[in-house]
Amino acid sequence: MTTVDGTAGIVDHLAVPYARPEQLADRLEPVLDTALAAGDPVLAVLDGPERDALRTRLGTAARRVEFAAPADVHAVPAFTVAVRWARLARGLASGRVLVVGQHLDLPGSPDAHWPRLDMAVDVAIAGLPITVLCPCGESDPTLDTTHPLVLTATGRRTGAGYRAPLEAVVGYPPPPPPDLGPSAVDLPFGLDDLSAVRRRTAEAGAAAGLAPDRVADFVLAVNELATNSVEHGAGAGRLRVWTAPGLLTVEVADHGRMDVPFPGLVPPSPTGQRGRGLWLASELSDVLEVWSDPTGTVIRARAW
Repeated sequence: MTTVDGTAGIVDHLAVPYARPEQLADRLEPVLDTALAAGDPVLAVLDGPERDALRTRLGTAARRVEFAAPADVHAVPAFTVAVRWARLARGLASGRVLVVGQHLDLPGSPDAHWPRLDMAVDVAIAGLPITVLCPCGESDPTLDTTHPLVLTATGRRTGAGYRAPLEAVVGYPPPPPPDLGPSAVDLPFGLDDLSAVRRRTAEAGAAAGLAPDRVADFVLAVNELATNSVEHGAGAGRLRVWTAPGLLTVEVADHGRMDVPFPGLVPPSPTGQRGRGLWLASELSDVLEVWSDPTGTVIRARAW
């Protein structure tokens, strides 16, 4: 394992370069055999040829691997994927999680998806009982630069040219917020309007058909975001809400600047005074995205 600068613990995150699906299966088999023998959970996010080759190599043991389709896993932003993998490790009573997450071209994915995912993984899993293996083509330009370690046919080596996440992420900004069209709610708010923020969010959640418990959790998430705008941002903000059957999207925007490269990815320090609201909002949202520049901050949270 290796210590990654800018994080608070040990990170086990490796690129796995390969030329053919069968070669990848050869490289992954010993790692998966060890994890399965220990009774550890294994998640494999692989495209069809790579998945089939690994299943063939593992034989009946493949039944104990959870296989997931890359298009489904990566339908959400890169930071969200990293948060979800970290949650797998936090939910363990014992043992260690193994995630195999293949890098591949996916229609509609931003160019920066994979480097942003790798950097977010290094931050989100630091100190957690999880190993993340990233199969990628031998010519992948991020093979060495966004992975602290590389797993080759002869063992592990350090990623050549690897840069710490806090340094490297500056070169990979998120894509701009998509235009969601007219909102169902558009509410400027200040300190005295936080109850209205909670009420309008709850009403929109019910209108979208979300379960009452889900609505209650998400109202708490939005309240944390709005409170942050009032207390730590510009003192006021703007709430916008979009609804669709089974989906609620809320935006909280203000004129403050948030200088947090990996918002909501790691729990706040027990003795720290900042970051608790954003962490809680992330934990209570299915997706949380943040855009911030000198003109202000936009946070969008989604629940379903």
